[in-house]
Amino acid sequence: MTRVSEAILIHPTEARRRFEEFAARDLGPADVAEGALLIALEEYPQLDVEATLERIDSFAERVIERSRRDEPAIFRLGHVHAILFDQEGFVGNVGDYYDERNSFLNEVVERKVGIPITLSILFLRVARLAGLDAHGVGLPGHYLAKICFDLSEVYVDPFHGGRTMTVPEIASFLGEISNGQVALRAEHLRAWSARETLVRVLANLHATYERKGDARRRNAAMDRIEILRALAAGWENEER
Repeated sequence: MTRVSEAILIHPTEARRRFEEFAARDLGPADVAEGALLIALEEYPQLDVEATLERIDSFAERVIERSRRDEPAIFRLGHVHAILFDQEGFVGNVGDYYDERNSFLNEVVERKVGIPITLSILFLRVARLAGLDAHGVGLPGHYLAKICFDLSEVYVDPFHGGRTMTVPEIASFLGEISNGQVALRAEHLRAWSARETLVRVLANLHATYERKGDARRRNAAMDRIEILRALAAGWENEER
C-alpha cells in the first residue's frame, strides 16, 4: 500500500501541471526520482511526493551516517549497497515483472520490488545524495547505474540485488537477454539524461496500457513523453 497524504487530493490536471513545471527545470540524476513520483501522481492523486522523497532521502542519510569522511569513495558505494539491498531488501520483481506497480516509484518504495529502471532511479538518488558520482545507463532491454571514480567506473544492477558488473559481464548479459541479437557497443554505456530516463519510464507504462487496451492512460503516457522530448530539444538548443 502506497503512502498517501490524508488531507490533499491532487486533480490530474494539477498533477500534469506540476510535471510540466518539473520537466522544464535544469535536471540532474538525483532529480529523476521526483519526476518519477510526479508521473505517479496522475495515477495516485493522494500521493505525497515530498514525503516519499524524504523517505528515499533518509536512506542516503543512513549511508552518510555509516561513512567516514576520509574513507575511499568505493567504500561509500558499499554502504549504499548495505542500506538498500541488505537492510531494506530492495529487489527486482522477477515473479511479476509486468505488474504496472513496478513502474511507479512510490509503489517501489512501499513494496520494495520493482523493475530495473525504477530501482535504478531509487539507487541514483540515494547514491548522489550520499556524495557519489552516479548516473543512469539505459541498455537495450535493461537499465543499470554506473558510479564514476577518478580512474574507473563501476556498474551496478539494482534489479539483481545491487550486483556490480564488469563491461565483459554486461556484454554477456546483453547477449543473453537479447538471444544474441544485440552486441554491446560503447554508446550503450553512456550516461543517460534525466529526461531520457523519464521517457523510458513512460514508454514502459505506454506499453503496459497498450497491452491492456487502456487508451486513455496510454495516451496520457504519450502526452508526457512528448512534453519531455520537446523540452529536451529546447535544452539542447540552449547548450549549443
